[in-house]
Amino acid sequence: MTVLKVCYKNGAPFNETYYYETHIPMAGEIMGSLGVKRTEIVKVSGSVPGFTTPYQFVFSAYFDSPADVQRCMSDPRMGQVLGDVPNSFTGETAVIVGEAVG
Repeated sequence: MTVLKVCYKNGAPFNETYYYETHIPMAGEIMGSLGVKRTEIVKVSGSVPGFTTPYQFVFSAYFDSPADVQRCMSDPRMGQVLGDVPNSFTGETAVIVGEAVG
C-alpha cells in the first residue's frame, strides 16, 4: 500500500473548523473517486522526552500503488483541493509519498 502524507508544520495558525467541516469533505469527495482507499488525520499533541516534532497535523491518504497516487495528484480536480489549503493553513507543508511496509 502506498501512502501520501501532508505534514502541516508548526508556526502558523491552523483553522481546524474549516479543515474538518469544509476542506476534508471536499478533498474526500474528489480523492475518493481517484483511488483513495482510506484516510487518516493525526493532530499532533506532543512528543516523547528527548524528541520534538515539527508538525501540528499530519494527513495521510492510502492508495494501492504509486501509480494510483500519481493518477490522483495529476487529475485536474486536485487543483481545487490544493487551492483550498490556504483557507485552513497558510504555513509550510511537507508532502511525502512512501510504501507502508509494516
